[in-house]
Amino acid sequence: MVDFATAADDWSAADDTNYEDPSDYAVEESEPDVGDDEGVGAGWDVPDEPDADTADAVEAADDDSQGPDLSDPEPMDFSDPALYGGTAIVGEEDVPEIEPQFANVIEFVEQFFTQVIRRKMGLGGGNGGNVWDPRWALYPEVAGRLKALWFAYEEARASDKPSAMSAWWIQHFDAHFRVICDGDNGPMSDATADGSWMGHPALKYEPVPRELLDDLLDERAED
Repeated sequence: MVDFATAADDWSAADDTNYEDPSDYAVEESEPDVGDDEGVGAGWDVPDEPDADTADAVEAADDDSQGPDLSDPEPMDFSDPALYGGTAIVGEEDVPEIEPQFANVIEFVEQFFTQVIRRKMGLGGGNGGNVWDPRWALYPEVAGRLKALWFAYEEARASDKPSAMSAWWIQHFDAHFRVICDGDNGPMSDATADGSWMGHPALKYEPVPRELLDDLLDERAED
């Protein structure tokens, strides 16, 4: 049987239960030894501040461990051909502009076409052969073809291809000359020496039927 003592702190387990005083198991808490003159943190093994040389060495090691710099590199300068084994790049502003040899189609006809082209010409008046009327500007087709020849001539002359002018003679001049100076059916075929013939009449045409407008214009005709 438990014998309760009269004092609050004095109790025992003298019976056969062998209960002991719980105060025997109290754990004493230890506190850090804080000195009066060492300040806060004394006794807690706080590491000392590193000196300047040590901090710089650690920072340099961290930079090396981050690997190579993958930021955008500086743009390369290709103006020097030695960098890539090619020729120097020339900007558009450095390319000289080639001026036309002739200012207009009139100069082209008077200073080139009529001076360089020398062919056997027929009598005109529909007698066949080649025919040329000095009043070339009166014939709309002739004037248009000569202007096209002038444009192509200036383009071939300004080209850097050695064969450009040869292509002009074969592909442009020969094709146009056969039509311009055709004494049988060309635009000047019935020209006369006295200049009385004014050229073939213009081609006639009739208005396009309304039912064909959609196919020709790809849109419905408006009323």
